[in-house]
Amino acid sequence: MVRIVTDSTCDLTDEQASELGIDAIAPLYVRFGKQTYEDGKTINTAQFFNLLKTDPHFPATSQPSVGDFTTIYERFRGDPIVSIHISRDLSGTIASAEAARDLVGGDITVIDSRNVNAGLTLLLATAASLARTGATPAQIKTRIEALAPCTRLIFALDTLENLRRGGRIGAAQALLGSMLQFKPLITVKDGRLEPLERVRTMQRAITRLSEIALQDIKGQTDPRVCFMHAAALNYAKELMTITTKQKAIPNPLFIEAGSVVSTHSGPGAVGIAYIS
Repeated sequence: MVRIVTDSTCDLTDEQASELGIDAIAPLYVRFGKQTYEDGKTINTAQFFNLLKTDPHFPATSQPSVGDFTTIYERFRGDPIVSIHISRDLSGTIASAEAARDLVGGDITVIDSRNVNAGLTLLLATAASLARTGATPAQIKTRIEALAPCTRLIFALDTLENLRRGGRIGAAQALLGSMLQFKPLITVKDGRLEPLERVRTMQRAITRLSEIALQDIKGQTDPRVCFMHAAALNYAKELMTITTKQKAIPNPLFIEAGSVVSTHSGPGAVGIAYIS
């Protein structure tokens, strides 16, 4: 059976990953000053947000090392591996995975999800489902690469400050000068963060996220949807409630952003991913 490997920016808990059929998660790293932590392993979300408030250093993030991936791939030597990761335009994780693949050899397929967080999670769930039905790595790769452009993550931020300080703001930079009293809506488009629109309050942001998603999945009888948040559980629950009241969504996924994604989103982020 094909082994499914990913990285911690999917933000799945170990229990969720096991339920979906994910075999291994390579943690990214978050650093406060000289202290480095493994995302989801040696630091949890509550600890991260406490440090964000109390540590004088703004956190920095980095991808798993080639050695980290080598260790995982060696563990599954002899089995075909499909390794699906955060967009190449958002992290160097794919480069580490590819270098490890070349070192280890064997049947290892590395796939750029062109997404992150809830968007990555939806593609992982699809890949794991295909693996359970006996699909080959080539078949999984073809399907995931076909779905990637149709997989959309849209989210609202309470602030753009973390994206700015973390250097991931990209095209959303254009929103900086006009964000007083506004909340930005951001999307992941072709693997990059892009501005979507801006609204005045988080309540309006939640409404707009639901409206956009419902329009995009209109007509689907079995939409694949994942809700996310970063220290904004009530917002995420409200988004899920108003969305599922208007459309039946069987078994929606629900995740909390870990320390690496939260470094860039900041607290208060809420969003929804779906395959349209």
